[in-house]
Amino acid sequence: MTNPVLEQEQTEWREQAACLQYPAILFFGVDDAESPAERRSREENAKLVCATCGVRRECLDYALDAREPYGIWGGLTELERKARLRSARL
Repeated sequence: MTNPVLEQEQTEWREQAACLQYPAILFFGVDDAESPAERRSREENAKLVCATCGVRRECLDYALDAREPYGIWGGLTELERKARLRSARL
């Protein structure tokens, strides 16, 4: 059984996230019809938002712990997070 107080403490950083004022599509994309150039541009714009975020570290830690499979979290793409996890295991 999970502790609801602990879960709230672990995710209350989300209320302070810079990304809340932007549409989720910026961080997660629309669909697979996005061209590679469009995806790169969107991801770079999302990363610019992350760079200004006061809870970026908490966001990235959450995404790494949860193995978030999609989107920009803490300024990293899913591939960048996977690479970080692989290098941490070495």
